[in-house]
Amino acid sequence: RRVEVEGRVVDLTPKEFDLLVLMASAPERVFTREVLLNRVWGYDYTEDGRTVDVHIGTLRKKIEQDARNPRYIKTVWRVGYKFQRPTE
Repeated sequence: RRVEVEGRVVDLTPKEFDLLVLMASAPERVFTREVLLNRVWGYDYTEDGRTVDVHIGTLRKKIEQDARNPRYIKTVWRVGYKFQRPTE
């Protein structure tokens, strides 16, 4: 459960790590908030999709050089999020 970004170790919470692993395991696949809630928090999780948004935001702050212009975790407007391998 270790993440390195551009040679630096990044400390993630268990949920941030699980989100990253899930999305990175299927690059370019768009995950809806509902799917992320179900897969990371479990089917019995009853909170709303804002939980996903908040966790994505903190994850971006930790792994992106510029969280407002992300290279790795992209928002797909009105759908959800996807992991994108950055191009050089």
